[in-house]
Amino acid sequence: MIRTARFLPLVLALACGGEPEAPPAERAPADVPSATATRVEVATVAPSRSTVELRLPGEVEGSRDALLGAALGGYVERVLVEEGDEVRQGQVLVRVDTASHGARAAQLRVELDAAEKELDRAERLSGAISEQQLDSAKVRVAAARAALRSAQVQASRATIRAPFAGTVATVGVEQGEIAAPGAPIVRLVQLDPVHVTLAVPDRDVVALRQGMPVTVRTGATPEPVAGSITQVSPAADLQTRAFEVVVEVANAEGRLLPGMIAQVAARDEAGTTEQIVVPQYVLVTRLDGNGVFVEDGGTARWRPVTVGAVMRSQVVIAEGLAAGDRMIVTGHRELADGDEVMVMREGACCTEGRITFGPAGPTVGEATPEPTEAAAAEEG
Repeated sequence: MIRTARFLPLVLALACGGEPEAPPAERAPADVPSATATRVEVATVAPSRSTVELRLPGEVEGSRDALLGAALGGYVERVLVEEGDEVRQGQVLVRVDTASHGARAAQLRVELDAAEKELDRAERLSGAISEQQLDSAKVRVAAARAALRSAQVQASRATIRAPFAGTVATVGVEQGEIAAPGAPIVRLVQLDPVHVTLAVPDRDVVALRQGMPVTVRTGATPEPVAGSITQVSPAADLQTRAFEVVVEVANAEGRLLPGMIAQVAARDEAGTTEQIVVPQYVLVTRLDGNGVFVEDGGTARWRPVTVGAVMRSQVVIAEGLAAGDRMIVTGHRELADGDEVMVMREGACCTEGRITFGPAGPTVGEATPEPTEAAAAEEG
């Protein structure tokens, strides 16, 4: 009975002269992307200016900074300045054992006078004494003069003077102490202008040049202060592998002090004319040179390029790209010339060396969905 019920619909269909309904055929979706296409993102190339803005930490230093001491050391007779004093060039700061050096110079002056008198007598008796005696008198005079000159130099160095106008930062001795030979006694710094010293990595130092204007901020200066680069080291430090860059800043009000941490901002534009500027990461390097991939009708095309100036993460393309080219910027590393690609997103290149993408739209190559019955009724 169950078997008869199972075949009843077939018997009725044959009795009515009909045939069993065939299953509906599967429709191929329209515009289905190839399974082998590589998903990529593209950016339309347009001329722009290559702009680099660097923000680097640095340390404020005096434009001149000297540790002053007495070469021979000795008894500290007078300390004539205190920390914070403003001094002029040549002003006496400390006297160290000047009395003993002065006495030594006076003794040698007496010896020189005696040697000169002896030489004068020998010259008057030149016919009565031997040539050797006359020469000996001349030698004694020359030696006495040299000894006196040496004593005068030592006496002058016992008086510590300011080599430039500046501010006394530290005084390391008190009157009556014994200073060691060559030991620092006074630190003198020049605070107007000041220098900000930067340690710049190799990828950034190529964008900096002498005379470039910069702005400097510190915790003590809420408003940025204008400055300029005065020195770019031609060689990196052997230990840090960084390049020393010196920025000079006017400091008439004395708000910038040695030891402060500063933030230096430098902005550079490579030239005044617009040119093709792209991020470095879009370049593909091969044995035969550099190049990029451009999208042309769903196909990746290799485009050799000539690289111009390099500014940090930006590269100027001298030859090989033109305005309007659809450069592949994502998914380009594994491509080969002629590969099929599917564009997932489109943008523009470049704004200050960066690629910008607009609002997300439908993926290129995706099948357009058919309208629903409700939507069709509304359109009707």
